[in-house]
Amino acid sequence: MPRNSPLYQLIGQPGAALPLEERALLCHLNLRGPGQDAAFAAAVQSVAGVAPPLRANTLAQAGAVTLFWLGPDEWQLQAPGEQGAALLAQLRTALAGQFAAVTDVSDGHTVVVLDRPDSAALLSRGCPLDFHASVFAVGSCAQSVFNKASVLIVRETEQRFAIVVRRSFAPYLFNSLQLAARAAAVA
Repeated sequence: MPRNSPLYQLIGQPGAALPLEERALLCHLNLRGPGQDAAFAAAVQSVAGVAPPLRANTLAQAGAVTLFWLGPDEWQLQAPGEQGAALLAQLRTALAGQFAAVTDVSDGHTVVVLDRPDSAALLSRGCPLDFHASVFAVGSCAQSVFNKASVLIVRETEQRFAIVVRRSFAPYLFNSLQLAARAAAVA
């Protein structure tokens, strides 16, 4: 049976106040380990092509692989879905014997993309983060909430944000963003 994205029935529906894109069925790996440890960083870099970022709320990219900082010892690796099994196996092999863990959380997440001039203002309607470009610059990421949904928000360009959300909250996030867009149009 083919896998469906959590938003396959909602994205592109007629009458949506806010056109959104979904980057569905990506590989999402949760990576835990001592970021300051040279052996850990080298092992991750040997597989991912980039070392885990050590500065809070930043990301590191190499080709199609992105590592998002989630905490002092936690990152989320995101890559094309077809690379997931190989990356998981390679990371587990490279980190064998180290105080580290790699968990595949791909089936539990999806990515919603908001790309319009007022993206930051719309996100501010449901999220407590400050999205001003001087505070939340391109290349920043942060865990937060949008209304009641836990999210990881990434600023990809001045106006494009990627929102990583749990699969079960994806329709809620979609509808919340639609309501925010309608409210902004009225205000």
